[in-house]
Amino acid sequence: MKIPPKIKIRGRVFYQVVWTDCIKDNPDILGLAEPNEKTIYLKLEMSDTETMKTLIHEVIHAIEFEWNEPIPHRITYTLEEGIWKVLKLNKWI
Repeated sequence: MKIPPKIKIRGRVFYQVVWTDCIKDNPDILGLAEPNEKTIYLKLEMSDTETMKTLIHEVIHAIEFEWNEPIPHRITYTLEEGIWKVLKLNKWI
């Protein structure tokens, strides 16, 4: 699966994608969007499905930060699953 090194979120706002073994010294964290750094961190060695769902989840957080619109985390999980399913059903991933 090809994940681009930068993702355009809004206008001229790009988030860099950084792959890492461990995020914030916590091996259980799969991804993290850091708005001050304009970076999405993704954990290495995930399955393709886990990687795509995590990327979708972190992009939703990036959107939340860039539009300054808080999204309850339970809604983020619902959107993550729904967007992943639409992409999968339509064979876009």
